Amino acid sequence: MNNENSNNEDSNKIEAALKYTNGDMDKAKLMAAGSMLDVIVIKGKFTAEDQKKSGAFLVFFNFIDAYISAMKSTAGSNDSVFTKTNILDSWDIIYKNILEYKSGEDLLSSEKLGEVLLNSFAQRDLFPYIQKEDVDYISSILPDILKESLDSSNIKCQIDFAKTNSLEVELAGIDVTAPPNISIEEPGESSVPEILFDPNSHFGEKITAAESQAEHIIDGSLVISPVKGKLISEIEKNEKIYVLLAGQDSISKKILDTYKSRDQDGNPRPFLGKVVSIIPNEINKGYIIYVIVAKGIYAKIIEEENLRIQTGFTSISLESGDEDSEKKKRGTKIFYWTVCGVFIALIISLIVVFAMI
Repeated sequence: MNNENSNNEDSNKIEAALKYTNGDMDKAKLMAAGSMLDVIVIKGKFTAEDQKKSGAFLVFFNFIDAYISAMKSTAGSNDSVFTKTNILDSWDIIYKNILEYKSGEDLLSSEKLGEVLLNSFAQRDLFPYIQKEDVDYISSILPDILKESLDSSNIKCQIDFAKTNSLEVELAGIDVTAPPNISIEEPGESSVPEILFDPNSHFGEKITAAESQAEHIIDGSLVISPVKGKLISEIEKNEKIYVLLAGQDSISKKILDTYKSRDQDGNPRPFLGKVVSIIPNEINKGYIIYVIVAKGIYAKIIEEENLRIQTGFTSISLESGDEDSEKKKRGTKIFYWTVCGVFIALIISLIVVFAMI
């Protein structure tokens, strides 16, 4: 009887693991047995001493398909979360602690915290450093990320890494986003713009070579940044740029849902993709850009002008520029009120002097 129950449990695990292995039964069996790992967990805790806030988080990164599959976080209006959390504990113990903290009285909203972490990890292109488990680099970046949601410049943060698999995360009671199971579109569903060209021409050979590397091609557009953006002509292969998907076809919808790239109203949000090819458009003008947005999936972008666009680097520069601008404004205000104070003090002194004469 015990053997039968054990076999049923194993079968259920294998069946559940199939959605994380794209239907591969052999890999599903390995995952169910704990022999296949596909997730790196970032275990972290932080404190904002000037705000008397602290928190803890778990970020689950699928390193095979390169996306964040789950995230859990909590924050409190005191330093108890920071002092009680040991990042050397296993991730499942930290998760149980997060659940306990969330039931406490001093809980702060962690929705913004989770959103900031999710967006910043993609925006700053931290995935390569996560794959390398570079604790020092991620630790140096996190305070800048967290100050946005905590409104603090005095943040202390500690992290550690661990490996597990998607099935173990699911069995712990965490909702896990499975890798996108992309199916071939129905004829006529795709809205990718077509360009008529001679396949035997040099231009045609470039287009064919670029598109032959992809399993699916979807329509995309660029994010324009007229002031601090980078000219399309200066973009290089493997560079990260922001892409916006229309989200009208099934593949785009699945990608947007998988990467949680929708705003509160459900509209698509831009996200980073890696440029795999930029081809000058010899038929009309401008450029044809291919950007990898998911495994085997390219976004095809046709742009007729050499515009300045937002890249991963320019996005960070814009954020820094906004911070500098705010600092300058605050400095100007302080200077203004200081001058006013000195002027008023001078007038009062003169009045006193004349009154004594």
